[in-house]
Amino acid sequence: MDKGFFKRENPEMKRRRFTSEFKREAARMLIIEGHSAKEVSEQLGVAENLLYRWKREHIDDLEANKPTGGQSPKEMAEEIEQLRKQLAKSQRMNAILKKTVGYFSKED
Repeated sequence: MDKGFFKRENPEMKRRRFTSEFKREAARMLIIEGHSAKEVSEQLGVAENLLYRWKREHIDDLEANKPTGGQSPKEMAEEIEQLRKQLAKSQRMNAILKKTVGYFSKED
């Protein structure tokens, strides 16, 4: 009778456990260093969905322990993400402008 549970291919396979320090470091790589989940996943050998969950849990922990009057960790993480996107867009535009200047400065 199938109850919708996944069967392990190898029943002797044990579930891996990660320390809270390992989880915090993985979340920091995503939030602060700006690495993609795919990069961190490949580097640490952890599934991407775990990384997203650890990131969310880390931000929630910071939110619960934030000092009064300080900016919310969720707001800071969102701002960092927004600033990274703006920086990437500006860098792309800068590269296009450099190519355009190079094209028009050529003498025929």
